[in-house]
Amino acid sequence: MTEKIGILALGHGSRLPYNKDVISGVADLIAEKYENTVVRIGFMNMDDPTMDEGIKAFEGTGVTTIVAVPIFLAHGVHTTEDIPQILGVSRENRSTIIHLNDSDVTLFYSEPLGADQLIADLAYKRALEAME
Repeated sequence: MTEKIGILALGHGSRLPYNKDVISGVADLIAEKYENTVVRIGFMNMDDPTMDEGIKAFEGTGVTTIVAVPIFLAHGVHTTEDIPQILGVSRENRSTIIHLNDSDVTLFYSEPLGADQLIADLAYKRALEAME
């Protein structure tokens, strides 16, 4: 049996709709491409669902592991302190066990997007678009 994982795409949240639209769009793209993955979203503040609500949204999906992925470019106070505190993970141990339905599920916290060739390619694409 293939493990069914969940990805919780994490956003900062904003009073403006654009942040939520981007996080939702990224989550939708992941779900479309990786069919054995259940994707949900959660926000640190100012938007719904909250991170806790995002985690609870995995109930009944059959996931055995959830990976919380901050859709942030780089580390900052939110990714190193605020989000880990909300998730119940530490800097040293970026995982914890949560109770979901009647099962224990491992929750991992990933690194932010960071410097990656895909990000560089996207930046170059945006530069070309600006010149059109």
